[in-house]
Amino acid sequence: MLTFSRLIPLGFIVLIAGCAQTAPATSTTGSSPIAATAPGQPPLPLVGTHWKLKELAGQAITRTPPQQQDITLLLDGGRVSGNSGCNRMMGAYGTNGSSTLTFSQFAGTMMACQPADMELEQQVLKRLSTVNGYRYDGQDLLLTSDGVVVARYEATVKHF
Repeated sequence: MLTFSRLIPLGFIVLIAGCAQTAPATSTTGSSPIAATAPGQPPLPLVGTHWKLKELAGQAITRTPPQQQDITLLLDGGRVSGNSGCNRMMGAYGTNGSSTLTFSQFAGTMMACQPADMELEQQVLKRLSTVNGYRYDGQDLLLTSDGVVVARYEATVKHF
């Protein structure tokens, strides 16, 4: 049984170990921090990584904070969550862990936004509903529909 006198040194060791962790590296573009990966490294895992939309249907997506939030995805434990451009979204996903990916049961908040943001959000949700596969291009995650890329995401932060 642990006594109070034994918990104090244990707590101190845990505190020191936590302080010894290094912060994630930041990207060279000055955007959100990303997990450090060297060229030629395998891509970050699909599940547990925060992904930010880079392209939708071949068109570059740029957002201007703070008025416009990044469009994001996080897959974890069979649930998907993120920001769809205007609102928070959530739903379910299924994957075989190597090439198939599907989304279902999407729901979201219902905030009013600028018309252009709402239109982009509708396009994002429409494209995500057609996804049935994924692959990587370097560190980017490509979401596909019948082999055709519908969205390109970049890793922003690895979830631990």
